[in-house]
Amino acid sequence: MTDRKDKIKNITIIFLLVMLILTFFSNTIMNYSLVEVSTQQVTSGQITSKVRGSGSVEASESYSVTIEETRKIATVNVKKDAEVATGDLLFTLEDTDSDELDAAKKSLNEAQAAYESAVLTAGITVAERQSIEAGKGSSLTQKQNEIAAANQRVKDAQAAVDAAQASVDKIKAQIDAVSNSTTDTTAEEKAVLDAEKKNSEAQDSLTSAESAYTPVKSAYDTALSGLQSAQSAYDEAVALKNEAQANYNSAEKAYNDDKTNNDKKTAWDNAKTALDASASAMNKAKRQLDTAQSTFNTCQANLNKVQGSYDSAKSAATDSKNALSNANYNLSVKKLTGTNTAEANNLQAQLNTATAALTDANSALTSATNDQKKVTDKISGEVTIASAYKTMTDLQEEVAKLQAKSIGTEITSPISGTVTDIAVTAGTTVNANDVMMTIQPENKAYVLQFSVTENQAKKVRVGDTAEILNNWYGNDVSAVVSAIRKDPQNRSNSIIICEMKGDVSVGDSYTLSIGEQSSNYDTIVPTSAIREDSNGKFILIIESKSTPLGNRYYARRVDVDVITSDDTKSAVTGALEGYEYVITTTTKPIKENEQVRLASE
Repeated sequence: MTDRKDKIKNITIIFLLVMLILTFFSNTIMNYSLVEVSTQQVTSGQITSKVRGSGSVEASESYSVTIEETRKIATVNVKKDAEVATGDLLFTLEDTDSDELDAAKKSLNEAQAAYESAVLTAGITVAERQSIEAGKGSSLTQKQNEIAAANQRVKDAQAAVDAAQASVDKIKAQIDAVSNSTTDTTAEEKAVLDAEKKNSEAQDSLTSAESAYTPVKSAYDTALSGLQSAQSAYDEAVALKNEAQANYNSAEKAYNDDKTNNDKKTAWDNAKTALDASASAMNKAKRQLDTAQSTFNTCQANLNKVQGSYDSAKSAATDSKNALSNANYNLSVKKLTGTNTAEANNLQAQLNTATAALTDANSALTSATNDQKKVTDKISGEVTIASAYKTMTDLQEEVAKLQAKSIGTEITSPISGTVTDIAVTAGTTVNANDVMMTIQPENKAYVLQFSVTENQAKKVRVGDTAEILNNWYGNDVSAVVSAIRKDPQNRSNSIIICEMKGDVSVGDSYTLSIGEQSSNYDTIVPTSAIREDSNGKFILIIESKSTPLGNRYYARRVDVDVITSDDTKSAVTGALEGYEYVITTTTKPIKENEQVRLASE
């Protein structure tokens, strides 16, 4: 019995020892699997706040070297950071015409060919051509009156044809009424039927030709009117541009005579703006004129395609109508045989007269139609020639102006200063008004600027001296706050602008520290302890819980607002008592309420 009790006792002791050992190792393994953290206690005290920022040195003012034509760079004669004086050679250009001058010459050659083609196509005399070149051609009103008169003549001639045809038809009806002839008129009636069939076919052909001709003629008339309107608008735009050019030349001369007068400089700038606007309006009017000319040329070509068919169909219709009239005449004569001779002779004489009048009326209509075409062709030719001549002379003036303002092959410096940037290399083609080089004028300041928060900006005053933190080479450089402005990219921030003096160049990078204000704060934590997520800034503090196996430590989140900071510490506000320990570093990322292990354990 005693042995059995001893065995149970020994087994119980062994079991407890095993459980104790397993518990010990379990805690040890768990502790070493936890994230290890370092902590510091929340304190109170002083913080000396400074505002820091980094940026690159810029020129407060600069001059951009440009040219007003597209040229190719042959050589670049200075280097970046070089000191240049007024008149020093900056660039050498290739000795060729500018792209603008080449393009203008090409356009001029094309315009001259177009003008000569228009003159030869129109078939006008030398005197007429010279009159157009001198601007003595007929006015728009005169052209419209000529076309209206030609159209009216065609309308009157058509009315005369209609009246003559009505007279012939009336007399034929009278002849039919008085005819009592029983003479065989089979052949004549067949001839009338054949003539009526041919006349019907000819009239159908005319109707078809008219359906093709009428819209084309209407489009032609509309295009001619549009071309005339575009020409008038362009002439007016040219006059306004010439007036603006004269004003610009006058303002430029006035400014060159007295470059210290700001009013004259403003007047010159305004004149330049007005000149650019008028030139733009003239170019727009020219494009509209060219479009109208192209439309007119297309419509004229289309009209020429259908004009011949229409004229042929009209002539065939007239001939078939006359043939039908003759067939009816022959039938009438045959029917009149054996009737009242006196009355028959009288009606036949009237018919002869009416038929002759109809023939004359048809001839007059054909003549009026031909005259109408000649008038429209003549006027359209004059408009085309005048437009082509204007285009040619405008391009001649443009070529002359481009040749006059050609800058040669040397670009010299207009001011004295330091070259801060060179945007081109030898072989580069430079477009008009592209920046080729930037020059920092003599005695102009250098600045460095950076963005800060609104609270940081309140700690800085214009005139504060800035400490340069990364002046590694010991250059004689100083910085002073010269301006504080709103940040245009972020309206809740401000831009600190510092004037840089000493041995600085454009593009140098510096980090500046500004401000020396000290204040006491109740709650100070290491800056490294401050974290931030989408909900704002926060810290993680250590919260301990007692267990049978010892203390357990957890990371608890506390939201804070940062009042100010220095190099290592930050003053904050939040739900803190002032004795907490904050987590500064961790071996792994941790989450709120996660169990951790202290580095000291």
